[in-house]
Amino acid sequence: MENPDLNPNPKPTTKRASAREYVNYVVGGLIAWGLIGWGLDLLLDTRWIVFLSALIGATAGWFLARHHLRHRRRGLSASHEIDQ
Repeated sequence: MENPDLNPNPKPTTKRASAREYVNYVVGGLIAWGLIGWGLDLLLDTRWIVFLSALIGATAGWFLARHHLRHRRRGLSASHEIDQ
């Protein structure tokens, strides 16, 4: 068995990694689409587009994280995806 103190890059557990991936994609979608909605609100002089676009971004981020996790479970490791 390997000593965790000697390993500088321990692999995170799959539950922690998958939860972190969901959070990263959802927050990224919120930020990206929220900024797009904010710009459209300024351009069109409205106040509601930013909320709709943030909801769309969060939903799209959740679906994208789910899609990536589903395809990673089919046998490809995370290091294999990075190398390509």
